[in-house]
Amino acid sequence: MATHFNRDQIVFRENDIANRFYLIETGRVALESRTRAGKLVLVETVGPGDALGWSWMFTPFCWHFGARALEETTAIFFYGTRLRAISDEDHTFGYELVRRMAEVAVRRLESTRQRLLDA
Repeated sequence: MATHFNRDQIVFRENDIANRFYLIETGRVALESRTRAGKLVLVETVGPGDALGWSWMFTPFCWHFGARALEETTAIFFYGTRLRAISDEDHTFGYELVRRMAEVAVRRLESTRQRLLDA
């Protein structure tokens, strides 16, 4: 379903239950995480054409990062819990979904690694 986020609106919070994901149509969203000292660190910025959220796919089904709209943002909202159920019934669909979501996760991990190396 279509959804909209205002500038600085929280899309989801780190460590909360992950049960959905988004495909960004317009705007930009910051993926952020807090250090042990409580400092907020930008992990990555996602924008049009990007998938936002992969944590709903893998146990323990909680967000690894927080997400905040940097500007007015539109997205398509998907229920991850429903997609997991469909994947259990249709293994071909499930395989393709996991493969694509794993690509998103690997890109995020690579981006994080690069930021650490640059720091």
